[in-house]
Amino acid sequence: MIEIPTFSEQFTKVKEQETHEGKLIVVLETFLDYFPVDNAYLFRFSSIGVLGEGVIAIEYNRIHYIHEQRYDVRTVPAIMTSIQEKRASFLSGKELFKITSSNHILSNEITAFLVTPILKRGNVIAFIYSNCFKDEERIDDDLLDSITLFSKRVGELIHETYAEQHLLSKREFEVMKEIANGFSTKEIAVSLSISELTVKQYVKLARNKLNASNRAHAVANMYRLGIL
Repeated sequence: MIEIPTFSEQFTKVKEQETHEGKLIVVLETFLDYFPVDNAYLFRFSSIGVLGEGVIAIEYNRIHYIHEQRYDVRTVPAIMTSIQEKRASFLSGKELFKITSSNHILSNEITAFLVTPILKRGNVIAFIYSNCFKDEERIDDDLLDSITLFSKRVGELIHETYAEQHLLSKREFEVMKEIANGFSTKEIAVSLSISELTVKQYVKLARNKLNASNRAHAVANMYRLGIL
């Protein structure tokens, strides 16, 4: 098993990155360097609606955004099982095809699937999946344990980095999260037991801290920074 201290230098590089995108790229590069995979797709995971939303990917030494990829994770059992178990999982051959829904047609080139849930405070906030490998035979239970430990440390590290920023107060974050979920000012006021005027004040404070011109811009910046 690869011990977590092995990644200390890479984790330091993650902290040194000034942007959220920079941090994610270093995380994926480290994942590719230490584990026998040739590609890595990072998805944000939301327990609300059980959605997987594409963020960024590295394949064939090329980095690109995958924002157009979005789907109900429940329709992909290979991913859903890993998320529920909060542990890296590897499926190949007949095992992969047995668990794959008929709604998802696998390319003939895909013979195996590695799913790595990213955890923050015990909750899955994202996942990485890979379907191209340097050496599938190396992926055993010990390696999966190492990948799981890596994913937990990455989640904690990202959370620590956000916590250090202190961008929004607890209440500002609560209000903006409700806005991101599509609730109106009136609905938020009722939900949080505060006045509509107070909701608007929190929104204004959050917008200023996020350098946003409007609510949609503020929510977009929160996603870009990894706060949501």
